[in-house]
Amino acid sequence: MSKPKTTDWHAVKRVARYLVGAPRSIQLFNWQYIPAEVTTYTDSDWAGDRDGRKSTSGGVMLWGQHLIKSWSSTQQVIALSSAEAELYAILKGAAQTKGLMSMMSELGYAVQGRVNSDASAALGIAHRQGLGKVRHIDVQYLWIQDEIREKRLSLDKVHTNENPADIFTKALKAEKIHYHYTNLGLRSETSRAKTAPRLQNHEHMEQC
Repeated sequence: MSKPKTTDWHAVKRVARYLVGAPRSIQLFNWQYIPAEVTTYTDSDWAGDRDGRKSTSGGVMLWGQHLIKSWSSTQQVIALSSAEAELYAILKGAAQTKGLMSMMSELGYAVQGRVNSDASAALGIAHRQGLGKVRHIDVQYLWIQDEIREKRLSLDKVHTNENPADIFTKALKAEKIHYHYTNLGLRSETSRAKTAPRLQNHEHMEQC
């Protein structure tokens, strides 16, 4: 915002064109029995920020069929490989999952937590014990290894095509975006909500 470039203006116009075609988004909460598990999907690009060479973490959190939370945030650490970037994305998803599990426990619901990623290398780092060959990674990021070993959290692989977190880290075709968007219980509408406020006619207001 402080130093906009030509590419930023193109991005703003692209967002505006999207909002013209889909001004209203609806989230559906279908009836479901109390789920026993919180499911989180994570993904990352690698060095997507061309200026700072930082990566982006994306994720969605589901309680049963209901979308509880989503995020797309810049990683604070510069990852030296795609596996490292994916690991940081998994860590953010795991922390968010543990937070929701703790809140649910305070409300009287004991739920399990499961994190899903499509990155085999990052999953390997999280499932092993210690740094292995990635000794440049700070040990503070290895807490997830204890969580998995003590079975306080599950970490599984999901196929790339079935990972909804992809839409928060990279540009996808419209068909793929719509596929994930629908599976997350969302839909777009071109009509206004009946309860949405409406602007009065300007000429009518001057006459009044």
